[in-house]
Amino acid sequence: MELAYLSKLLGVGGALKTSPEDFIVEEITSKGETLELDKHFEKEGEGDFTHFVLQKRNWNTLQALREIGNKLHCGMKRFSYAGVKDRNAVTTQLASAFKIDKTALLGVRIRDIRINGAWGAKEKVRMGELLGNRFTVTVRDVAADAETAVARIYTDTKGLSPNYFGEQRFGSIRKNTHLVGKAIVSGNFKEAVWNYLTYLDDGEREEGKEARKKLAGDGDFKKALDYFPKYLGYERTMLNHLSNNPTDYVNALRKLPRGLSLMFVHAYQSYIFNKALSRRLAERGLSVEAGERVCFSDDFGFPELKNTTEVEDVAEAEEKVRRHELFIISEIIGYETEYVSGYENEILEEEGIKKEGFLIKSFPEISSKGSRRCAFAPLKDFRFAQDGTAGKFTFSLPAGAYATVAMREFIEKR
Repeated sequence: MELAYLSKLLGVGGALKTSPEDFIVEEITSKGETLELDKHFEKEGEGDFTHFVLQKRNWNTLQALREIGNKLHCGMKRFSYAGVKDRNAVTTQLASAFKIDKTALLGVRIRDIRINGAWGAKEKVRMGELLGNRFTVTVRDVAADAETAVARIYTDTKGLSPNYFGEQRFGSIRKNTHLVGKAIVSGNFKEAVWNYLTYLDDGEREEGKEARKKLAGDGDFKKALDYFPKYLGYERTMLNHLSNNPTDYVNALRKLPRGLSLMFVHAYQSYIFNKALSRRLAERGLSVEAGERVCFSDDFGFPELKNTTEVEDVAEAEEKVRRHELFIISEIIGYETEYVSGYENEILEEEGIKKEGFLIKSFPEISSKGSRRCAFAPLKDFRFAQDGTAGKFTFSLPAGAYATVAMREFIEKR
């Protein structure tokens, strides 16, 4: 999907994520503390939970916690975290463990994983309990005049980035998560199952692609169990159910972890959000309209989505948007969404979807009420420095915003 840019100026080119060290992510806690790389944190506290700072390289969050659990002989259910961090990066984040001694955590030795401090606490770390993340992104092979170009783009965008959901939202390898979600929201569970099992993507291993092609050709779930690779565990779980219940598509989806099934629906909501924001951006840029909803900034300078108002004075609101005192709000459409903009209505009509479709009666546990998201995210404390053909960006983004999305404004050609 082609998404509109906020700036029409030429980017500086270059390559992202050539090594994990080129993409550093340091979590900003709910109290505004940045969990700096290689820094040890010491805090006082008591309780059944142990909070700890996880630093990792070339591990995603779930992989790292699972490996820590293996070393400590405990399951994943004992761990929690505020946000998920990518694999191809060096990252820090706050996590917690239930009834695991801090000494045991501090003593864990795993390659490319460090525990930068641990302390007792009465409550676990909960998903979403973070303000944002600080990013240090090195781009290789940038243009010779990158510093001038970056400064112009930053001025042109008013230090804001379109708050699109990043590509990883739609699948890490096969980019079909939103397609499965659309089928579910449409009530076409057969299509959802077949898309999940047989959708092909060049990024997948040949063994997996061949298995999916064969199933699409013969449609025999029972035979597919003989040739679907063992590493496609979720697919095999679904096939095992379908081999005995070949038309029970809803319960075949239920065989997947609820979080994965819910991710399908969330990905489709994200797809609709991106399309509506792109259309709005192409037509109106940062302009606002009377009656449009905006939110105020919090003490840290990030959007505070719970503190909203409606635009009355358009000129005043637009000036405050440029100063990052107000932020434009867009809807993540769900069955309880009250205000649906013209852009969002257009996309829903084009998709043949009604907001009520997100109340999934045959699979209510993955229904989605909807929520709000700022349309443009601020690049806080933005800096750029060029060293030969390498350019280093440093900035902070609110929770849920994607650095890769922000970077496309600066590095991609229009």
